[in-house]
Amino acid sequence: MLHPVLVRPEPVAEASADAAVDRGRFRHPLRFRRVRPDAAASDLPLFGEGSHPAVG
Repeated sequence: MLHPVLVRPEPVAEASADAAVDRGRFRHPLRFRRVRPDAAASDLPLFGEGSHPAVG
């Protein structure tokens, strides 16, 4: 049995993703762009919230 470990998000990173989906799976990997020292995790919307909600 796995035991979850709660962590507090500190660093913010920028990533890019392609919206291409093939049989329910993304066709291209998520790409790391850069660390964002100008942004705080508390400034960002949660996954699925914000002006461009995630589609799942």
